[in-house]
Amino acid sequence: MGGSEPQRDVRARHAQSAERFGALAADHERRANLISLGRLLTFLAAVVLLASAVPERGGVALYAGLACAAAFVALVALHARALTQARAAGARRAVHLRHLARSSGQWRDFEPTGAARARRTHPYAVDVDLFGPGSLFQRIDTTRTEPGDRLLADWLSEPADRQTIEARQRAARELMGFGSLRVELEARALLARGTGKLDAAPFKRFTEREPLVSTALALAAHALPLLTAAAGVAAWAGVADLSLFGLGLALQVVIVLATGGRAGAAFELIAARRGYVEAFRQMLTLASDAPFEDETLRSIQARIRVNGIPPARYLAQLDRWAGLAELRTQPPVHFFVNPLVLWDLNVLYRLERWNRGVGAGLADAFEALGALEALAAFASFADGDPEASWPTVESAPGERPGGDTLVATGLGHPLLLPEARVGNDLTLRGPGTALIVTGSNMAGKSTLLRALGLNVALALAGGPVTAAGLRLPIVRLRASMRVDDSLARGASYFHAELDKLRVVVADADSAPPVLFLLDELLRGTNARARHIGVRAVLSHLCDLGAFGVIATHDTALAALEASAPGRYANVHFTDVMRGGAMTFDYRLRPGVVRTSNALRLIAAAGIPVPDDPDGSLDDDAGASIEGGHVEPRPSEAPTAGVNR
Repeated sequence: MGGSEPQRDVRARHAQSAERFGALAADHERRANLISLGRLLTFLAAVVLLASAVPERGGVALYAGLACAAAFVALVALHARALTQARAAGARRAVHLRHLARSSGQWRDFEPTGAARARRTHPYAVDVDLFGPGSLFQRIDTTRTEPGDRLLADWLSEPADRQTIEARQRAARELMGFGSLRVELEARALLARGTGKLDAAPFKRFTEREPLVSTALALAAHALPLLTAAAGVAAWAGVADLSLFGLGLALQVVIVLATGGRAGAAFELIAARRGYVEAFRQMLTLASDAPFEDETLRSIQARIRVNGIPPARYLAQLDRWAGLAELRTQPPVHFFVNPLVLWDLNVLYRLERWNRGVGAGLADAFEALGALEALAAFASFADGDPEASWPTVESAPGERPGGDTLVATGLGHPLLLPEARVGNDLTLRGPGTALIVTGSNMAGKSTLLRALGLNVALALAGGPVTAAGLRLPIVRLRASMRVDDSLARGASYFHAELDKLRVVVADADSAPPVLFLLDELLRGTNARARHIGVRAVLSHLCDLGAFGVIATHDTALAALEASAPGRYANVHFTDVMRGGAMTFDYRLRPGVVRTSNALRLIAAAGIPVPDDPDGSLDDDAGASIEGGHVEPRPSEAPTAGVNR
């Protein structure tokens, strides 16, 4: 897979966009500085002219001073606008720089990594690097809201049905043509939250809470302050006793004391995240107004328009009432104003009235925005990797001839750069079969398994894959490749491996079939027990209708192919000695590996190694077994500098 030239084009595109927005931000900042200077000069001129106009009681100085004051007010607005434009251009620049970093392999410092989404009990996430530092999620996550982050993680964690997969593919492919929209969605959130995620949970909790202001309480909140004020005016005019005013005010104080705690809790849900409202408004408006044609994207837009109301309107209403609720952040003013006019109750009543009209659909609008972001993440990944393609997913094994077979061409690891990626062709013949991968140390066995696992997870989520082509049925992915987590919890190595295998074997006889990825099983026991145990595991899984790949150094397992033709197949990786140096081409070949490089690697580490008496560990260093026959290795096989 050679994508270095197209990849340079991707990087150049983002680099040029980042440079353009950086220059634009600098221009806006320079303009803001000039406006700031003009603002200062007009302010000083207005002060001087108006001060000189006082003794003259008018005249030219007065009008000139008023003109300078008006100019000052206008320049204040222009200055704020220039700063806003500078920040927006800076945010767009930052988004392009992040995409440039992703396409250059410099994304491993990005936050969040998705570690919070990783479940210890997940059947393959830890094994294939789905979440956490250096993971697929960290590589492709461009979502900027908590719902988007969660939905992307959920999609990668659980396979969808074929109809959903195809719908997501169509939507993501259309979004590939909306590059500016994808950048703008990220930039708007970046302005409000930095690299963190916009959290919609407080708004959702507010919409789900029971109303505090009943109809009777709302009438009291409206009428009582007016009656109390009227009683005060009447007492001042001498037509009523002052005690009526005192009684009304006392009643209002009692209402404030009785409802203040609950009202405050309701306000906290909104006020604490009021700064997010504008970002959500802008993002939802961008999504709502985009000229989409895809049915899934149009469905998302319909969900965003709550009761047919555009987000620009219903979130502007929320922002207005949430702004009035912020009077609570000014205690001296709030202390006097609230009991006089029942401020909190009146504002809360209007918020709850807004909630009755719009709130029930707000949570779904945020979820719809999250779905759009997750689809945009797939689109950005496909747009940023010239070797990405869209897989074909069968609805169920046996639906048509060959529908239960997994066929990959040019399959590469999604976390490697295209220029470092080596693609391999792979065929798994469906339920009840296994591919046995043998090979030298560091030759690419584990990388192949993780490449397959991550691409299957992407395909079943509705995303693109790093392969020239991939066709597969709906499967349940299971893996036993890492036991680090179990060891950290104090389990023995062998017991930890058995725990992982239980997860792989569980429900393996159910539909859809299990696709297993097994790497060096049963390392916690001796060679003979390991060989017998691995044969038993493979036989049991295949008997149950599972299928998959096992990587092993135990070349004796290759005998399974001859003992059960059609059930097992052997493939291998190997190293190549050139001028005394060990190199790897990471190419998958038919058959079983002939040689071992273990002793050479030990010697390369500076440890004296005795000669192999019969040469069995390093025989035919320049040959490999192809279909049971010894043939020379390709002398000019391509090499790759990266292997995981």
